Amino acid sequence: MAKITILGAGITGLAIAHELTSRGHAVTIIARDLPTPRMDLAHATQGWASPWAGACFLGLDGATPHEQGMQREAFHTLWTLAETNPESSVRRIEMHDLQDTTPLEQIWYRDLMPEFRVMAPAELPSGCRLGMAYMSVVLNPVVFLPWLRKKLEKAGVRFVKREVGSLEELKGQGHNVLVNATGWGAKFLGGVVDAAVQQIRGQTLLVKTSYGKIFMRHGKDYTYCIPRLDGTAVLGGIKQVGNTDPRVDENLKMDICNRVSANLPYIFSTFPADFELVRDNVGIRPGREGGVRVEKDVIDSQKVVHAYADMIGPGVGGGGYCFSFGVGKVVGDLVGEILSASPQVKL
Repeated sequence: MAKITILGAGITGLAIAHELTSRGHAVTIIARDLPTPRMDLAHATQGWASPWAGACFLGLDGATPHEQGMQREAFHTLWTLAETNPESSVRRIEMHDLQDTTPLEQIWYRDLMPEFRVMAPAELPSGCRLGMAYMSVVLNPVVFLPWLRKKLEKAGVRFVKREVGSLEELKGQGHNVLVNATGWGAKFLGGVVDAAVQQIRGQTLLVKTSYGKIFMRHGKDYTYCIPRLDGTAVLGGIKQVGNTDPRVDENLKMDICNRVSANLPYIFSTFPADFELVRDNVGIRPGREGGVRVEKDVIDSQKVVHAYADMIGPGVGGGGYCFSFGVGKVVGDLVGEILSASPQVKL
């Protein structure tokens, strides 16, 4: 059994811990923000991306074959959880995935998604080039993250609430490998300071509605409706690179309302007048020029595996949950490579 320390308790850090415990390792998670049993967005830090996410699976445009592989792995895990562990909040759901510019032959995940079909032109809003319908998954982060923490604790994972400014601070923890799963924190983390990482502001609305399909449109404007299947849905969206303003932008809020209403007039024709707003959400998620970083390193004599950030670019939304357990699998393999080259570690 090797000792692994994971820095970061977002979906990436938790998914990595899930994989490493399945391989028999002793895992400690250290993070500023931790999932709690009665977690809610009213008390969540806006700089912690995972609780604020739309949290559905959508194959990300522009993904490399390596990134596609991680997304496939994550989808299969989440798809299974929807059947085996409904208490996790993971649910199977119909997705309407609309593209204004991307042709069908460039949709790499068309062979991955169950019940995939190309939508008829009559089903599409004006200006939409391609519509795809298929089954996907959705979850509620404030239910899923505490559920996964509880599952990990039962497997022996130790959680430590602590703010860390550099990887050097973690020397002496007794770990064989340190996993850096700090999201956009890697932009400021001593020993790393990755200039390719960007902070991306997201703003959404949570409203009450019985609508039960995901609507996602990529084009000039990134517009979506993501039902939680609990009587609410998340409406968005926007991507503001480099903006970290935590306040609600009222003009942007109305713009989202207008776009959702225009795209789903048979559901939101009177929106927002006749819909109950549960809350406004503003959160900061990571993005990285060059995509997700998952690789081995040595820093301050510590053996490190980096696993952070997300894709960034036109048409790319937040993908922490889309990568999640796929990143965990790759990190597990990299940790195995490090340990197999360290004869002093008894496996």
